Amino acid sequence: MEKPKILETTLRDGSYAIDFQFTAKDTALIAAALENAGFDLIEIGHGLGLNASKSGKGVAAATDEEYLQAAASVLRKAKFGMFFIPGIGRKADLDLASEYGMGFVRIGTNATETDQAREFIEYAKHLGLKVSANLMKSYVLSPRELAKRANLLEKWGADIICLVDSAGGMLTNEIREYLFALKEHTNAILGFHGHNNLSLAIANTLEAINCGATIIDSSLQGIGRSEGNAPTEILLVILDKLGYDLGIDIYEVMDIGEDTIMPLMHYKKGVSSIGVTVGYAQFHSSFLKNIYKVAEKCNLDPRELLVRVSQKDKVDAPEELVRAVADEIIDERRRLPSRMKLSTDDVRFDLERKGLEDEDLKGKAEKIATEIRSISRKKGKKGVMSVVSSIKGKTVVYPFVQEDFSFVIGNIEIGKADYAPEIIKAIDGIVDVILVDAEYKIDRHTSLLRPVIEAGKKSAVLSYKDNDVWVQAVEDLIAQLKNNDLAGTNVAIFGLNNLASKLSLKLSERGASVTLCDADEKKLTGIVQALNVIRCEASPFLIEGSMHFLKAVESAHVLVGLTPHSSIINTAMIQRMSSEGIVIDAGVGTISSDAIRLGNDLGIRFFRVDMRPALSGEMSTILSTRDLIDKIMGRKEIAGIPIVAGGVIGNKGDVVVDSISNPSKVVGIADGCGHVIYGAKMYQDKIKKVQQEIINRRLQAYRRD
Repeated sequence: MEKPKILETTLRDGSYAIDFQFTAKDTALIAAALENAGFDLIEIGHGLGLNASKSGKGVAAATDEEYLQAAASVLRKAKFGMFFIPGIGRKADLDLASEYGMGFVRIGTNATETDQAREFIEYAKHLGLKVSANLMKSYVLSPRELAKRANLLEKWGADIICLVDSAGGMLTNEIREYLFALKEHTNAILGFHGHNNLSLAIANTLEAINCGATIIDSSLQGIGRSEGNAPTEILLVILDKLGYDLGIDIYEVMDIGEDTIMPLMHYKKGVSSIGVTVGYAQFHSSFLKNIYKVAEKCNLDPRELLVRVSQKDKVDAPEELVRAVADEIIDERRRLPSRMKLSTDDVRFDLERKGLEDEDLKGKAEKIATEIRSISRKKGKKGVMSVVSSIKGKTVVYPFVQEDFSFVIGNIEIGKADYAPEIIKAIDGIVDVILVDAEYKIDRHTSLLRPVIEAGKKSAVLSYKDNDVWVQAVEDLIAQLKNNDLAGTNVAIFGLNNLASKLSLKLSERGASVTLCDADEKKLTGIVQALNVIRCEASPFLIEGSMHFLKAVESAHVLVGLTPHSSIINTAMIQRMSSEGIVIDAGVGTISSDAIRLGNDLGIRFFRVDMRPALSGEMSTILSTRDLIDKIMGRKEIAGIPIVAGGVIGNKGDVVVDSISNPSKVVGIADGCGHVIYGAKMYQDKIKKVQQEIINRRLQAYRRD
């Protein structure tokens, strides 16, 4: 049989799984890596092909031209191609692809609508493109009817006829029947594209090869539409076991899949390279600990080591044998030249795009929002843009994006409320959540909340208090730097403002001795007195006030600058500090450069505040509270018995459950005052009725009508 070629479709079909959010950079890096591993055919672009973004089929992270530029700039030997659906794609799109040197196009139509492909096949051939006619939903026609249509596609110029199991529901005997019919009626090269809905993608692909298909689709980790495709990693090792030498580095492919695609497989389990290699080598996994131990010690790839060990003994793999095989590999490497790997010099990737600095404020906001969307969709997280009131009166779109456990977040500062509507409209619907600072910072009559709510129509708008998050970030930083124990720690805070007051209370409640420092005696005295009235009575130290900065510094373990953009902490203060002191710039620019230089020489540590961890915590709290209100909190009846959940205060005797929308268990009984009674015997009948009804409802949900 003719040796098959794998058409690697991760960057096209795989984009379905991440809402078409492979970026141009992703395309360049993954395509270059695939070429380096040995692939000749690489498919890129929007899952639905050329012009799909502009046709309302889901907005991809990059334009068609950016995808084409990315692939053309890095690929030297491999041919790259894109998908094309008549009615979505246009001849102008084929012109553009041809200009960038695209090697092939896959023109896909439903099997019953192949006439739509003719003009585009003929035009693509006119442009010099290799054409694959992909018969989507091939199974809707009989094998003979499909073959007749394939014969016409070949006459119109198609080089490849691709059988497509779009729903992943075909059986291996059906693959055989369809391909035999295609072979009988056409002389074109045959291909196969299968999905894995019945877990038959690999089996069907192998059957397709047995039946003469030579262009075979697969994707790294099996990523793709619906249940995905045949995993490239598994297909490669099976073909290797069958004796096919495809010239592709299997281990390198496994590494690409695990490094770039497995992190995106949040919706299902991916393909473990070590697990695949165990099956490939028929190596018993109970001996993996020996493999890992020796591989780490000898700096070897554990996959290569276990394959070699298994060649000697498939039954037993004691450490002595593993070590002996490792020594053989090391000795061979000394005598053989190493394989050349892809170097950064081999990758020339320049998209000629305008930088963020070239955009207006709306353009910058939209670019950052688009980046947030791309990352969040790929990782299965919420995309969030934080919109903050600026005390400086400046509007700034920050260029960095932070990724957290459950969301991806960027930040915009707005100096005037009038600017908010246009900026919000630019990001509305691109991010999932617009998180707006609700504090009245701009003036006493205005916050950003109302204009943002009015302008945001598609994204969810949630609010928070930015100053509170900033103070939390400062407190957390000090606590972590002091190993979480602030008892007996002397902290001097420079500045009298909202932030300084809140921070003083927080640190005092942790057991720190806090001194507020300011030159305004009257204001200082009033604020310190007020803070000591409202501070926690159990706190061991009063909050002090001082106009004598150098004296306050002498006993301080921690200095905090909270005078925005004013270098209040100077060299004289640093000279008076302990050599193990900590200085925190919590006002951005509160420490003079001379003081920093001197302090670094003296061993004093300087830090600026990064509020991202605190903002992450605040965001998690807000989203969880929203979910609590929408999905868990409430009051209703089950079996005629009042139930409450999620913090709703029930009447005495109401049954408290874990969720009002989807209860799974009884928590206890409401006492009518906000408490929960656990194990109350007098309410056991109520509890049993509610529990039984919960079980009944769950069983009913599983029953078929």
